[in-house]
Amino acid sequence: MKNKIAFIAVGQAGGNIGQLFERRGYTVLYINTSQEDLDTLEKAKFKYHIPGGEGCNKDRHKAKQLIIDDFDHIAGEIESKLRSDLIFVIFASGGGTGSGAGPMLMDLLIGEGRCVGAVTVIPSREAHINSYECFSELTQIAGTSACFILDNERGEKLSLNTSFAKDFCAFLEIPEKHKSMKGNVDRAEIEETLKAHGMAVVVRRKARESAEIIKAIKANIFAPAEADRAVKYITASLSGGVKMPDIEKAVGTPIDNFQTFNRDETICCLSGLTYPQSRLEAIYRKVSENRDVIKKNLEATHETGLKKNVNFLEELEPAGRQAQAGNPLSKRDIMSKYL
Repeated sequence: MKNKIAFIAVGQAGGNIGQLFERRGYTVLYINTSQEDLDTLEKAKFKYHIPGGEGCNKDRHKAKQLIIDDFDHIAGEIESKLRSDLIFVIFASGGGTGSGAGPMLMDLLIGEGRCVGAVTVIPSREAHINSYECFSELTQIAGTSACFILDNERGEKLSLNTSFAKDFCAFLEIPEKHKSMKGNVDRAEIEETLKAHGMAVVVRRKARESAEIIKAIKANIFAPAEADRAVKYITASLSGGVKMPDIEKAVGTPIDNFQTFNRDETICCLSGLTYPQSRLEAIYRKVSENRDVIKKNLEATHETGLKKNVNFLEELEPAGRQAQAGNPLSKRDIMSKYL
């Protein structure tokens, strides 16, 4: 899978996570407006500093403009360095460079025909307005592949990053490492799972019974009590007494499931999920409670203010529906949506 999947790490937080994947043999292109942040990435093979950038200081608008001004060069870097079938853009939703540039960069690459997913981080306390704005944009992009969300409310961020990278790589390694006479998962099925539009989660546990893995899955999909939760694919290597029908009964019946078996641990990925409504609603409430202060701060930093009539809690449209409704947007049209 190392030839099939690559990563673009945007901003400082994206770079920290990207290094975890590069150390495991995956190709990573690091993009940042701050040369100082790039200099901290030891042994990184591919780094690109956006000209004119000296960091964005949590200013999403500045990050977007820098990406727009230099997109032809950025696209050239991506084309020459990343030849994989599927690219994941890694960024924090609460910062400046990653939060501002991440969704727009994904949109532009999808417009060029690339399959693009996301690994993004929700901040624990601060920068709620940036996270709100970022998810407002991210969830409206038609045709995205899987979006993995790391929530810093759930623990120490470096530990969360490390656990996610280990679990995600273990999932990618299923075709090579897990073989069973009862069935196998191949590379094409891993790719199909990861190309599904919507949120995705991956869990890895030494679970002996279905209830253990179901508990871990529900904790990772943020709001297990939501009755309307959808799931497109469940792909897993099952161990012990963990059974696929038990997982489906607990989380919903997918369009398809792919499964194999092993003796050591259960690794399970769900994709095509709706975005975490309860967590995003909490961000929205925080933004609303501090609306006057936020507006004042945004005016002081020349930001654009709160979006009007943006509902990032709506059900996701199937991949491609918006694009099929009319002519594909030009690069200029896509850029204009973000400024």
